[in-house]
Amino acid sequence: MKAPHSFFVITLVFLCCIAVRPVCAQNSDSTKSAATLKEVPLKEAEARHKPGDTVAVVNGVLITFADFNSIMSGYLKSIVARTKNNVITDTVYTEIVDSAWDRALSDIIIEHEIEKRRLGMSVAEIKTALIASPPDFLRQQFSDSLGQFRSEIMRKALDDPRNDTVVSVIVESERVRLETDRLAASIAKSSITKKGATNAEREQAFAAWLKKAKRNASIDDRRTRFGFY
Repeated sequence: MKAPHSFFVITLVFLCCIAVRPVCAQNSDSTKSAATLKEVPLKEAEARHKPGDTVAVVNGVLITFADFNSIMSGYLKSIVARTKNNVITDTVYTEIVDSAWDRALSDIIIEHEIEKRRLGMSVAEIKTALIASPPDFLRQQFSDSLGQFRSEIMRKALDDPRNDTVVSVIVESERVRLETDRLAASIAKSSITKKGATNAEREQAFAAWLKKAKRNASIDDRRTRFGFY
């Protein structure tokens, strides 16, 4: 076997696409056929509001339309990529708004709770966690021709200063997932009395906690002022 190169370039091969979550509340247009729905060009939908407009205030955190639109853009691009159509109906646009709202609300609540419980992770801790359980896009990059994952090579690549730019992107993109996993484990530990809770039980405990936290959150929701509904 050839000696490994001293410098391994880490490439970003994952796409930041977010699947649209199902919307529970049914819009009055949902019973109409697609042909009768008004179509809204994608660029027009994105340009409806000013970046500095306030969409909401959640637990004291201001959400501007620029913030909100950055989340919506992921859903919009995902739908356009899947349907190969850059025109969306009003109903689909409303569902995207609802999905973006749920995401923004969840992110703020989760981030506050992570800070409250002091579950934040350092860069070194995130690197160690990624090596211990690498996401697929990293596992593939650091597996040999036989499919064997080479953790020691990944460690060298993550610590190489020449990879600092791309590593910082990876670390920050994975931070949310890893810290949220820590939060879910903490919630399960405090809410599930028996030892060795299953993944399903942990997910259920986290979902129940998040639902309650959303219900108790201080929310000034101004979305109706934007003509979303």
